[in-house]
Amino acid sequence: MKISILKTTWTSIGCAVALLAGVPALADDTELLLINPDPSDNPKPNVMFILDTSGSMTTMESTIEPYDSILNPAYAGACDVDRIYWTEVDVLPECVATNLNWVWKANFHCEFAAKQIEGIGSFTNTMVQFRDGGKDGGGNGPFRWQYIATGYHTQPVECQADSGDHGDGRSTFLWADNGTNLPDPWIDDPSQELSWGSAPRNLGYTFYDGNYLNWKNSPNNVSLSRSEIMKIVTKKVLSSVNNLNVGLMRFNDTQGGPVMLALTDLDDNRQDVLDAIESLPAGGWTPLSETLYESALYWRGMPAHYGEIINETPTDPEALDSSSPEVYDQPDFDVCAKNYNVLLTDGAPTEDGDAPGLVPTLPNFSTAMGRSTCTFNAEGDCLDDVSEYLSVEDIDPGTPGDQLVTTHTIGFTIDLPILSDTALNSGGQYFLADDVESLTKTLLSIIADINDKSLSFSAPAVSVNTFNRTQNLNDVYMTMFGAKAKAHWPGNLKKYKITNRVISDVNGLAAVDPATGFFLDTAKSYWTVGGADGNDVRLGGAAKQLPDPAVRNLYTNNSGTDLTSTNNQVTPSNAGAFALSDFGLTGAAGEPSKDELIRWARGEDLLDEDNNFATNIRYVMGDPLHSQPAAVVYGGTQANPDVVVFSATNDGYMHAINGTTGAELWSFIPKELLSNLNRLYFNPNSKYKQYGIDGNIVPVVKDENKNGVVDGNDFVYLIFGMRRGGNNFYALDVTNKNSPQLLWNVSLPEMGESWSTPVVARMNILSGGLNADKAVVVMGGGYDTVHDTNVHPASADGVGAGIHILDLVSGAELWRAGPDNSGADLEITKMTRAMPNRVRVVDLSGDGFADRMYASDLGGQVWRFDIYNGQAPATLVTGGVVAQLGAEGIGSPALSETRRFYSSPDVSIFTDDLQEKRYIAISIGTGYRAHPFDLNATDRFFSIRDPDVFDKLTQLEYDGYSVV
Repeated sequence: MKISILKTTWTSIGCAVALLAGVPALADDTELLLINPDPSDNPKPNVMFILDTSGSMTTMESTIEPYDSILNPAYAGACDVDRIYWTEVDVLPECVATNLNWVWKANFHCEFAAKQIEGIGSFTNTMVQFRDGGKDGGGNGPFRWQYIATGYHTQPVECQADSGDHGDGRSTFLWADNGTNLPDPWIDDPSQELSWGSAPRNLGYTFYDGNYLNWKNSPNNVSLSRSEIMKIVTKKVLSSVNNLNVGLMRFNDTQGGPVMLALTDLDDNRQDVLDAIESLPAGGWTPLSETLYESALYWRGMPAHYGEIINETPTDPEALDSSSPEVYDQPDFDVCAKNYNVLLTDGAPTEDGDAPGLVPTLPNFSTAMGRSTCTFNAEGDCLDDVSEYLSVEDIDPGTPGDQLVTTHTIGFTIDLPILSDTALNSGGQYFLADDVESLTKTLLSIIADINDKSLSFSAPAVSVNTFNRTQNLNDVYMTMFGAKAKAHWPGNLKKYKITNRVISDVNGLAAVDPATGFFLDTAKSYWTVGGADGNDVRLGGAAKQLPDPAVRNLYTNNSGTDLTSTNNQVTPSNAGAFALSDFGLTGAAGEPSKDELIRWARGEDLLDEDNNFATNIRYVMGDPLHSQPAAVVYGGTQANPDVVVFSATNDGYMHAINGTTGAELWSFIPKELLSNLNRLYFNPNSKYKQYGIDGNIVPVVKDENKNGVVDGNDFVYLIFGMRRGGNNFYALDVTNKNSPQLLWNVSLPEMGESWSTPVVARMNILSGGLNADKAVVVMGGGYDTVHDTNVHPASADGVGAGIHILDLVSGAELWRAGPDNSGADLEITKMTRAMPNRVRVVDLSGDGFADRMYASDLGGQVWRFDIYNGQAPATLVTGGVVAQLGAEGIGSPALSETRRFYSSPDVSIFTDDLQEKRYIAISIGTGYRAHPFDLNATDRFFSIRDPDVFDKLTQLEYDGYSVV
């Protein structure tokens, strides 16, 4: 918690007026939780398709005609076949004049996606667009790769999957370029490629061919056999996807089934896979258990049983050991590869009686399963036992780690409990399909799940960040979250106490395991009703105290400053005050209405997310990933203080929580974040983090009479940025804890993402707009996402290079430092790198006015500034670089020299008794917070000596300063 307490003497806690030791920097990006979200760096998953070839597959079905863009390049309809339509949520676009979410095919440069779109009509993944403007387009801004925006039809669209393989058609320009105001969107140097997955390049979209939408909106019905449907759809899907190793099994006439196609690289041998599928017959019985048992023999490299002994259909020679052809040649397993069976059938097991005698003979069966027989011994009942065995018993002990197999099942025109059990017992999924469309969706869903599961995803159940906590007296308010491969990450705010230097729960017992740093399962936080909430982020805490949606106070800044006014209330009755676009809605069929989305945002469980068959209260908060909460004492007594805790989340909410009861007083969502609600409503799978309000909360309290009570002329303000959630800084007046007011909202053209924690201080500036208290807010210029790539930028950063001083009350900019020709009050040639860190502001003279600032930037530079109080903005500050410790200033820096400062300098006055000198120690460490696992830079911790403790330097002296 950073609190500025404005008293008559203007002392401060954790702010700018005293020289204090700094808090440790937090390693912050989700790379620590979502390890390697790039599937190209992961081994290809192995997928064995086991497809039904029984006689019932000849049954004719009435189904929609399969989509075929080759035979029908222009289906009749309202959609333009030369357009690619897009949506952020799982809703089919409408081809109407008001839908501007589309790009011309000629400008769609993701060849990887175009291939799938040509085959099956749609594609879902992370994409970017090279354009100007902000998140939603419009306005001014540098050209760069960022979110796709409504109305941008000719700007190029690109994807990560094409990296190094395809750009815009030129043979060498194969990588999307990093940076801003680029002369060319693509580059021929992979080291300069943009960093995929970080905002504003972290949103997923679904793209639809206009031709496919025409087919979808008015399909023709045809009569096809189940076998034809299965083969058409499977071939179509496998023609459109990549990055898989695929094998194929079928049924013998009466017993088991062979490996028709050994696992093979789909990208290299696609036609072989398609030919094998096309050759599948339809006749005979359905020996499900025996065939899945045979797959276990293949996965383990054991002697073939049905594949050779019952030789009704030849086994692929590539599946057999060349020296011992009766033995399967076990697939090669990468230590990190994932393995899957996908079993499709249209009928119950028949001619499947051998399995009960065979399955228990699999190696280590009884130890792995805790039993020596199948659960049931009727025909076909060993199917779920085989799938469970493959999911728990290492199929290749010679490869490090456990090599396991997950089984997905598809009931094609049939719903069988044994298929459900088979999938669930192995950690797989069970699907139902009965026609071309549903089977296509099923196979795409399975492959998408396989690719998601093949990512290295590692996260603790609850991330307890000891720095993202606020202590007031002996009370400790801690935020926590759970990392998910979804748009929404669950979060919570919980209360504990400090007892004998230990964080204790409501029962006075230790709450945190000192060995792990995580909450004990037995811990019960304050506010929690019922049993222990332990380390479960979903239990207890403020999330479980959220009010009834009908009476919840949810506000936004639609207009005016009174957030409680009718026009700012996010209520169903006020839906008319908002446009569809405010909520990211288009009015398309399948989307929630404004009324429904508002009700959901207020906490109504419209989607029955807790599976209790009721649409009551949705006890859900978002994650406070980086945002540090703040507690403000409004009065009360030491034994019973009146405390409000303010906590922000990446769902976009600023929550005001009663510190005694945990009940929410109100929540505020910045208007520009309302458009995120639609995506959070659908909560799609997402490899990358979605951000909302992720900056630290800085409360500013003026206690004029120092009585510890907010009364009279006192005030309480909250100031916060959004970090990767946006470029804005907000200030709220929460003097009346139940009636928040908008003080100001600032986003300046020069600002990058609003990472810098605001610092409140006093400065005497000769400016007509300065408030009576002479209180100002100081912040760094922000973050430029060009630094998400580890190479030092070749050109100056487009945004974020500067320092801003704003009036505390009005938010008006009073002074700014920036690069040459920027129009800043202080222009400095070396100020070319973004400054996302908190500025260290100090009062050396002790007169209550700040007179020195220290700062750092992403080029590895340390800055010092002197403040001349009583001057106009043009002569208010002098400053310059005092140390270059990273890549800035080096002509052609190596990666090892790309040290970056993501933390602010700590400064302290020291006395050297031997030399009888005093100096200011500037201490700071480097680290690549955007990619903590990047080990290229040689990071260091530095301590620099500033000998001019009290002496101010002229600008001429700064310009000639001997830089360390």
